[in-house]
Amino acid sequence: MDSKLLRLISHQSFFSTVNSGDLEALKLTVEGSGGNEGDNRAAWISALMALRNDAGETAIYIAADNNLVDIFNYLIKFCDLQMVMIRSKSDMNAFHAAAWRGNLAIVKELLSMWPELCRSCDSSDTSPLYSAAKKNHLDVVNAILDADAGSIRIVRKNGKTSLHNAARYGPPQIVKTLIDKDPGIVSIQDKKGQTALHMAVKGQDPSIVEEILFADLSILNARDKKGNTAVHIATRKCRPEILSLLLSYDSIEVNAINKQNETALDLAEKLQYGEPSLAIREVLVEVGAKNARNVGRVDETMELKRTVSDIKHEVQSQFIQNAKTNKRMSGIAKELRKLHREAVQNTTNSVTVVAVLFASIAFVAIFNLPGQYFRDGSDVGKARIADTVGFRVFCLLNATSLFISLAVVVVQITLIAWDTRSQKQVVSVVNKLMWAACLTTCGSFLSLAFVVVGKKRSWMAITITLIGAPILLVTLAFMCYFVLRQHFNIFGDDSHRRIRRASFSKSFSWSPFSPFSDPDALNSDHEKIYAL
Repeated sequence: MDSKLLRLISHQSFFSTVNSGDLEALKLTVEGSGGNEGDNRAAWISALMALRNDAGETAIYIAADNNLVDIFNYLIKFCDLQMVMIRSKSDMNAFHAAAWRGNLAIVKELLSMWPELCRSCDSSDTSPLYSAAKKNHLDVVNAILDADAGSIRIVRKNGKTSLHNAARYGPPQIVKTLIDKDPGIVSIQDKKGQTALHMAVKGQDPSIVEEILFADLSILNARDKKGNTAVHIATRKCRPEILSLLLSYDSIEVNAINKQNETALDLAEKLQYGEPSLAIREVLVEVGAKNARNVGRVDETMELKRTVSDIKHEVQSQFIQNAKTNKRMSGIAKELRKLHREAVQNTTNSVTVVAVLFASIAFVAIFNLPGQYFRDGSDVGKARIADTVGFRVFCLLNATSLFISLAVVVVQITLIAWDTRSQKQVVSVVNKLMWAACLTTCGSFLSLAFVVVGKKRSWMAITITLIGAPILLVTLAFMCYFVLRQHFNIFGDDSHRRIRRASFSKSFSWSPFSPFSDPDALNSDHEKIYAL
């Protein structure tokens, strides 16, 4: 078959079949033509594999570039190394295209057959590893390095390795993989004298800079052919975070002078005004950076700026410490207020229970009198002791206790005070009412006691009165003392109050925003007993 017919087939059917991914149709095209004789058939297939389309791409190139795995596995049986290494007009061969596209299965298949493909570069000496790293194909990078670790040191015509590009553009995983495979690559310089560190500080990721310096700290102060260190480049590119990282190393040369007779501070002063440039100047001044004209002599202005900067940082640290202290104090105050609320709530619950108990006692007592009631006649239901003075006193005091207790119950189940101080006020008033209920209940008991024991045994009622009344009165007197001392600081506590106020005035500025602006919270810290 002549070359014209072969060229016609290539443009009309063969490449369209390869691009379609139709394996059966491709088999018919490859195996169904070329005659039955062995030599003619082999020549036909070889010529078919060498055909190129308008883009200079062979069939195996198209399959590798488009990740047509089945088509590729079929065609590779008819190809040799030279066929695979044919370059298209894009200056890449089939393996290089697969690495560029990240087609891992095809890359592994080619490497298993011809590992030397790792070193097949284009006209600019760009290796497949460089292309895979540039496109962030980590799996392909690992596959190439496993097949030929030495390919990591292939440099382009500009002297850059795959690490140079990855250091500037990332991602960090690619950088770490390359460095782990060969840490010595970080010190390789391109034709401008730049190491991977110079490229990394042009980027945006401080973690890449840190990874490179962890592998080889000796390049920290390395200079390119213009005399620039990484500090110069980070300053010129306006990278404050990366510059701060570089300056954190003790061996950094912050005042290195390049061939243009400039230090990093000189470059910082040329930056466009803005927040990043101000941050760069500030961090350089803090570590003692100087202008080139001042290197080697004492700069009083810079020393003053450094002193001011130190004072500024000290004040800022004090503010931060004070903020932390205030936060802790605020937490303590919240806990105290929580305890106070719980205590007041417990007191409220207790008072409610006691009020219900008092009301129950008063209600039951009027219907369970000694001597019971008349059961017939015009006085049916009348108490037999109704005409005695003791009963009349009992009835009056018992009713007073009943109504006070009921009033307390109504208040407790109706009023809800959200504020702690309001709760204390409500409980304080209710407590005083319960004192009155307690007094009237005791009075009603004693008055009825005189009726029960009779006139001949009145000494027993008098004895009970002499025992019970002092106990109750002394108890209430002590309660009054605690309440008055708590609220008015009387009974000899005035001097202590003045001393305590003086100490507080020195330690706190009272404001609505202070965590200890509640005096009760502070007083409770001193008083072991809190009375409402």
